[in-house]
Amino acid sequence: MEYYAKSATKSLSDDEKSEIVKKIKSAIEIVEDNLTQSEKTAIDNSIDEFINITEKGQVTLKQHLEDIVICAENFFKIYGGYFTDKEKKLVVEACRIHDIGKANIVFQTKIGNRDLHLDETFDYEIPHGYLSAVSISQDELSNMVPDCTVEDFKIFITAVYHHHDREDKWESAQIKEFCKKYYIDNLADFYKREEKKIRAANVNKILFRNNETSVNKRLDNNVWEKYALVKGLLNKFDYTVSSGYDKAEQVSDIDNKILVNNIYSYFKSHNMQFNSMQLYMKENINKNLVVVAPTGMGKTEAALLWADGEKCFYTLPYMVSSNAIYDRIKKTYNYGDVTLLHSGSMQHFIDESRKGEESAYNMYQKAKLLSFPLTVCTVDQIFKFVYKALGTEIFAATLKYSKVIIDEIQSYDSEIIAAIIYGLKIVSDMGGHFAIITATFPPVLRSLMEEYGLIEAVDYEYKDFSTVAENVRHWLDAEYGDINVDKVIEDARDKKVLVICNTISSAQVLYQKICDIYDFWMNEEKTEIHLLHSNFIKQHRRILEENIMSFSRDNSSTGIWITTQIVEASLDIDFDVLYTEMSTVDSLLQRLGRCNRHMRYVPIEANVHIYIAEEINSKGNSVEILNGDDVKSNKKKSISYIYDKDIYNRSVNILKDYTGRPLAEREKNEYINRVYCTEELVDTAYYQNIKKALDNFQMIKEAEYSKQEADRQFRNINSVTIIPDNIYNQNIDFIDNCLKIINDKYIKKDIRSIFTSKISDMTLSLPTYNKYKLPELVDECVIWESGNGDGKNKARQAELNIHRASMDYEFDIDKCTGSGLIKKQTQASIFM
Repeated sequence: MEYYAKSATKSLSDDEKSEIVKKIKSAIEIVEDNLTQSEKTAIDNSIDEFINITEKGQVTLKQHLEDIVICAENFFKIYGGYFTDKEKKLVVEACRIHDIGKANIVFQTKIGNRDLHLDETFDYEIPHGYLSAVSISQDELSNMVPDCTVEDFKIFITAVYHHHDREDKWESAQIKEFCKKYYIDNLADFYKREEKKIRAANVNKILFRNNETSVNKRLDNNVWEKYALVKGLLNKFDYTVSSGYDKAEQVSDIDNKILVNNIYSYFKSHNMQFNSMQLYMKENINKNLVVVAPTGMGKTEAALLWADGEKCFYTLPYMVSSNAIYDRIKKTYNYGDVTLLHSGSMQHFIDESRKGEESAYNMYQKAKLLSFPLTVCTVDQIFKFVYKALGTEIFAATLKYSKVIIDEIQSYDSEIIAAIIYGLKIVSDMGGHFAIITATFPPVLRSLMEEYGLIEAVDYEYKDFSTVAENVRHWLDAEYGDINVDKVIEDARDKKVLVICNTISSAQVLYQKICDIYDFWMNEEKTEIHLLHSNFIKQHRRILEENIMSFSRDNSSTGIWITTQIVEASLDIDFDVLYTEMSTVDSLLQRLGRCNRHMRYVPIEANVHIYIAEEINSKGNSVEILNGDDVKSNKKKSISYIYDKDIYNRSVNILKDYTGRPLAEREKNEYINRVYCTEELVDTAYYQNIKKALDNFQMIKEAEYSKQEADRQFRNINSVTIIPDNIYNQNIDFIDNCLKIINDKYIKKDIRSIFTSKISDMTLSLPTYNKYKLPELVDECVIWESGNGDGKNKARQAELNIHRASMDYEFDIDKCTGSGLIKKQTQASIFM
């Protein structure tokens, strides 16, 4: 008797495929004029894949399990050196039995197995993973894994039991009854044995349960790490085969070291030599490292040399900087086996679509399978395992045989820093390697790493290349009050002037003030002025980011760019002069990195002008920065950019020692070290917040968070996606047609994803300060396809979760000017 792994998929004839393609093209033809060439190419590539795909038919359960075992065994042929023999055997055997529970007659009836059809109705179904976990005894596992212990068996059956995140409400007696009625005979038949016992008592050996009624005891880290390895790799191989691939890793660069060799070739062809920092990382490829080096020293190349062809994740704080590093590796170093993983990477794959290449959707799916030798990503994509949610074990298991690079760790907030420290400890314990590369590394982070198990000279090696850097890029001056508009305008006559404000509202006010001055004088010199912040829709923000980088590279360009914190570490730009509102030292030093970045000149006068707020309102452990105009008029903004009070005050007080003269690169590290001196911060909210977060991670129990909750928690998602009304009204027909395509049953999900991304490109995110209430002027309802009341379609549209907002929006796409989203004065200023 045959058993199947999943429902049969309808095999389409060539004529049926042609008819569907006609319907797809007919639907898309309506919106074709609104599509870019790369989007059209991405659609064509998806259609070509659909036409050429070969249907495999219904896969038998036996074949499915064999395929996953083969996938695992082939993986270990390449990466086996990272694992013990026992670890490999446990994973392979988990692959061999994890879906055995699908042999039950209820499941076979549901997927349409005509040979095994249950005529009677059934009130409930026990998930197949639970049945698989009771289909093996410890003795049977020990026959396959000779040195298997009781703990190993518990880890094994827990990984099988939880290999899907299912409702976990059945006890051993209920499982035993279900097995007797619907499963035991099928199991014996599958194995071709006269008798096969059910081990219902295995349920009592599961390490933890996934329900609200069970009281789970937190597992020791070493036990969780062993469990995460088996469960994570089981999921990895299962996802790979279920997605239609036969290899869990696309390709390995361990032996050929193509990227390393390409970097060597590039340096040689450009007559470049590796510097001391790059040589140091190259010579310490088997160590965990924390490396501090000034801007412009080639930390990216050093980190890639350290990776040395091993599987690697290169993490950065921002999507735009991730995109830049990805493009640089792919184009400058001609390395094709790199992928990109963050919430906007699908759009990036669409933008780089070329005719005849793999579809953007497949590229994105492979990136999510963690299957490339090099992945450039944001930390939230791989460190969510710190919440120990079901479904996140794959990240910890993959990092066991990988190297992870953390670029600019000081750019993260306290909770993410805590997650990174806690996560790196787990990675290190499991056998993975890490390198932190940064321009500044506050001593307080070294202290916290040591306190939570990452000890310098034991778990990692620390090397600071900034202490001998005497070169000078900057000369600072500082004064109290608002940014001097007259000086900004004067400098912009013959210089590239960058202005960085702490809030969007202050940036918009300053932009409008300078625009009004230019309008009054009719801007006879045609001085460029632009504004960049996070309250532009995605499409316009991308245009602005491309323009500011182009402006920076053009030696003949002069003018003004007014920005917010989003340029601090995300964009590779180099301006002549910087005007900035005062911030905490870590943020301030990042801002300095956008001025004279490539040391084009040695300053003989101030090229960085810092403006300190005239009044600071303390609010608990943070400060409210008030602009001078607000103080003088006795007006307060409802909310301004909030900094940690202690760090901000220490940054201001110590700043005076570094102004009024040239600032050597080594002094920047000295400045941040003084502000973040561990001994002087232990009683501050900053230090205690990181400690509290680290302590919380140590207390989290398995399955305490769902995967979705872990996503929200890690990203600290307190925002709503909105589309400004005038953008919606200008594109209403196009949006409605996109929604029709998304809801069309003939449109494949890869093509639907292109149009989902197209609508998303017209949106931006607003923070919400009350999770039960949307911001003022934001519609409670999400956008729908007009006239469509179908429940399934509405559910699909609800997943977009886009709200209209009755707020003005300004942007001239031809001139690249405008204020972006304009909110009422009573509205809270938006961070970044």
